[in-house]
Amino acid sequence: MTTEATFENAPDFAQARTVSEAWSSLVRNPSQFIRHWNYKGAILSGLLRAPIFLITYLVAKEGLKLAIAAAVVQFTYRFAFAGITGAIIQSFRRVEPAWKALATILLAVPVVSHLFEFGFQTAFASITGTADHTDQAIVRSICVSIISALFTLFIMRRNVMIVGEEGSKSLFRDVVSMPFLIFDFIAFIPNEIASFFRRGAYLSVVLAIAGFGVFSQMLVWAVMNKAFWTYGGGRSIAFLKFWGVDGMILLIIATILSIMVPTRGRIHVTKT
Repeated sequence: MTTEATFENAPDFAQARTVSEAWSSLVRNPSQFIRHWNYKGAILSGLLRAPIFLITYLVAKEGLKLAIAAAVVQFTYRFAFAGITGAIIQSFRRVEPAWKALATILLAVPVVSHLFEFGFQTAFASITGTADHTDQAIVRSICVSIISALFTLFIMRRNVMIVGEEGSKSLFRDVVSMPFLIFDFIAFIPNEIASFFRRGAYLSVVLAIAGFGVFSQMLVWAVMNKAFWTYGGGRSIAFLKFWGVDGMILLIIATILSIMVPTRGRIHVTKT
C-alpha cells in the first residue's frame, strides 16, 4: 500500500510524465506558450494582484492617482506574464509523482515571475520615488504567488483553468466550480495528516504540523510585516501571539475534524 500524497482525488490522466519530459516538451515545442497561453490565469491574476499594490500605496498615503498607477502597472504585467506561467504549470499538471511537479513549480514560477516583476515595479518606483512601498508590495505579491502556484497546479490536475486541451471549459464554468475546489484545497493538508494518523505514522503527523507552523509564520510575517499580532495598544497573549502557533492550532483542529469524518462520507469534486 502506497503512503504517498497524490495531490489529487481520482487520477485519470492518459499519460503520466516526468519533470524532465515536461521541461523537454516546453523547450522542443515553445509554441505551447502561445497555444496554451492561459487567458483565464491572465485575467484572474491581474484582478488579484493589482489590488495588492493599490492598497499598499493607499495605506502609505501616497495618493489615489499614484496608487491607481501602481495597480495599472501591476495589472498590465500580470495579464501578460500570468498567461505564460499558466502555460508552464499546465505543462506540469500530468507529472508524477505530484510532489515533483509541486517542487518544480514552486521553485521555477515565483522566481522567474518576480524577477521580471521586480524590474517593472522598480522602474515605476524609481520614477515616482516610492521604492519602500514597492518592496513591501512585491513581498506580498510573492506570498500570493506561492499560494497561487499551489492552487493552480491543484485545480489543473482536475481539468480546471486549462486551455487548448480536450476537457477545457469556459472561464465562467471554471469560476463557478472554484468554491468547491477552494474547500478541497484547504482540506487537503488536514486530510493528509489525518491519513498519517490513521496509519500510525505519528512522527509524520508531528513533522507536518511543525512544518506548517514554520510556513504560516513566515508567510503571514511577510504579508503583515509583523512577526506577531497585538491588540489594545500593543498587548499580546503569550505564545499565542505568533502566527505560526496559531496556524498549528488551526491545523490541529482541522485535522481532528478530518479524523472524525469517515472517509466514505467526504465529498469530492467530480471531474467532467
